[in-house]
Amino acid sequence: MARFKVEIERPLCISCESCVNICPEFWEMAPDGFSHLKGSKEAGKNEEREVDDVSCNIDAAESCPAICIHVYENGKKII
Repeated sequence: MARFKVEIERPLCISCESCVNICPEFWEMAPDGFSHLKGSKEAGKNEEREVDDVSCNIDAAESCPAICIHVYENGKKII
């Protein structure tokens, strides 16, 4: 099991591209105009991905004006 989980609440995304600019190795804009977490799986209307290295995702979450990106460490929300 991966140490970290990154999640985006896509219905809250405002398409600002902040996450894409800060963390392009994990984020891209989807054809529908909203952020997409690369390599993620759908969880309802959200997307989530387990990773061993959180990399720049904390910066992406902190910079998100919609506060729709969340990072969990060992099941506990850290942002």
